[in-house]
Amino acid sequence: MRNDSSFPNEPTSVQPTETYPPMEALPKKQPAPRPQAPQTPLDTTTSEADLVETRQEEARTVRYAIGKLNDFLQWFMAVLEVTLAIRFLLKLIGADPTNLFAGFLYALTDIILFPFSTIVRAPSIHPNQAFEWSTLIAMAIYWLVFWAIRRFLRILISGPEEAAS
Repeated sequence: MRNDSSFPNEPTSVQPTETYPPMEALPKKQPAPRPQAPQTPLDTTTSEADLVETRQEEARTVRYAIGKLNDFLQWFMAVLEVTLAIRFLLKLIGADPTNLFAGFLYALTDIILFPFSTIVRAPSIHPNQAFEWSTLIAMAIYWLVFWAIRRFLRILISGPEEAAS
């Protein structure tokens, strides 16, 4: 085997000449003693209190999750209603559907308005302008559906003694 080292005079298989003295054996560390709880008979009121506290914590978690879902639904309903209102106004003033913004908004809301598309014919003055009754009807129906869902969720998290107003 050739030695292609950049230091040709350095031996590669030489044992170290120094010997290290053996290390002293370190004493094993004793684990710290654990404090023991006083031995008392089981207290049933403590375990029942812990169980009640655990259930109350779970109930608070569920109420929080349902409240957040309710907040999300409110936000989603607001976005949907505003989007449909903008579509209604753009159609009313006759916005050109080849415009990038108007075309995007029409395409986005066409999906949402599909169930209501043939409910009422839209009277139009010219091809791009229309008073869309179907959009107004869809806004009312979607608002009622979201209101009913949110009301149901509020009833779920309110207790019988609380007014769910």
